[in-house]
Amino acid sequence: MKNYIKNMSKKDLVLLNIRKIYDSYGYKKISLPSFEEYDLYNENKDFIDRNVLTVMSPNGKLLALRPDITLSVAKKVSKDQSLKYSKIYYQENTYNLTKYVGYEEDEQLGIELIGKESTFLDFEIINLAVKSLNIINKKSMIVLSHAGFISSIFENFDLEYEIKEQIFDCINRKNSHDIQKTLENNKHISENVKKLIYKIPELSGNLENIEKELLKYEINVNTKKILSELKQLNSLLMKFYKKSKIIFDFSVVKNLNYYNGIILQGYIEGFPNVILTGGRYDKLFEKFGVDTGAVGFAILTDGLKGYYKDTDKKDFEVLIAYDNSDFEKLVEIVNDFQKKGLRVRTENIENLGESDFEIFNFDEKYIFQNGELKKEE
Repeated sequence: MKNYIKNMSKKDLVLLNIRKIYDSYGYKKISLPSFEEYDLYNENKDFIDRNVLTVMSPNGKLLALRPDITLSVAKKVSKDQSLKYSKIYYQENTYNLTKYVGYEEDEQLGIELIGKESTFLDFEIINLAVKSLNIINKKSMIVLSHAGFISSIFENFDLEYEIKEQIFDCINRKNSHDIQKTLENNKHISENVKKLIYKIPELSGNLENIEKELLKYEINVNTKKILSELKQLNSLLMKFYKKSKIIFDFSVVKNLNYYNGIILQGYIEGFPNVILTGGRYDKLFEKFGVDTGAVGFAILTDGLKGYYKDTDKKDFEVLIAYDNSDFEKLVEIVNDFQKKGLRVRTENIENLGESDFEIFNFDEKYIFQNGELKKEE
């Protein structure tokens, strides 16, 4: 086992240590089918934003390679409604049709916590997200938002769906200018609330400072309620983490057909893109007819391939170029090296040119000829 771990790539070793954290919190590892019935995705189009790769089964059923893991989790948990599956984690691939490449496969390591919204459950998932990122890089942070916060601000306004989606997109892109162009002639929204909406793309940083800014504007009862819940959550988080570790940014707006509560994104130093993404998605279980909710996140592990460069990793430690003089003794020599925890590659000396040694990355080179082993300097 020690040799196995020693020979793992940096990325795989990091993911192993992250999985150990989930195990330590009582999360159960599950496996999911790569294929699901196409109807699962066709009936839940609002919850996925990827093109589905389909295939016909031998019995004539239309199947789909899994484009989204959470739907498979919701389906599995809904069938087995027990505490055994209330805390789970997975390491699985998603599959997607793309315009230029044609086919794309992406790996994710994620966890799901099944249960109705509460401060403690949201804290647990954020806590595990922070711990996961810390294993990848201590210089990391979690950005929090809330789907309900954005929805509550717009809940009493008679806006067309397309206009609302356009505004949400502008908020997500921190584009206050286009929001103003969209709302400037709207007579149903007060000027004070318009100013609040224009301000949303800038509502980021410390939650206390964000609250001070919000109190300058008209906010309704539901917005105040969500803000109060977030303050309770933040108060708990601040007992364990520095302010720089967890920030709030209400310009983060994700699929509101999917998310209804806390939204989280994770970042690490030296990596420009989001590496962790998730949130609360109670609405999905409603579609499966189950009275529960869920919160979770996924680490986009394929993004770590470029982050961890294994250029210094050896292919093996020992290379032995051998002749045909004494195979029994050669086997004994290989066994001796392996007992020391070293990886050994043997190559027949007749098959190797001098330049062939350069294609391998190793520590020591030996020549085994006429029954004798000689180390080359």
